[in-house]
Amino acid sequence: MQYEVINKGQCTVLQINEDRFDAKLAPSFRQEIESLAGCIDSHLVLDLTNVRFMDSSGLGAVMGVYKRLKGKKISVVNPQRAVKELLKLTRMDKLISSYETVEDAVETTV
Repeated sequence: MQYEVINKGQCTVLQINEDRFDAKLAPSFRQEIESLAGCIDSHLVLDLTNVRFMDSSGLGAVMGVYKRLKGKKISVVNPQRAVKELLKLTRMDKLISSYETVEDAVETTV
């Protein structure tokens, strides 16, 4: 998985630099979150700007992160149309906030 981690105060931004978030990427995503879990202070921001497609495996990986980081805020940034529709269809948009920019998401960190 190609990604970049950026720490912004109490916020950890994980920018996914992949076109597809699918069964091929989900295991390495889970592994990366496991390694970062102790470093995530109060808010994880998933920057999905580059992700054009997400399948059920990618969605399951994001839901796994939501459960793993119980009590911490999780947000997504700039989900592309197909990803946004998937989040809405599965009602994950009710659990995970969506923002247009990383700065917008970081500003909401409590």
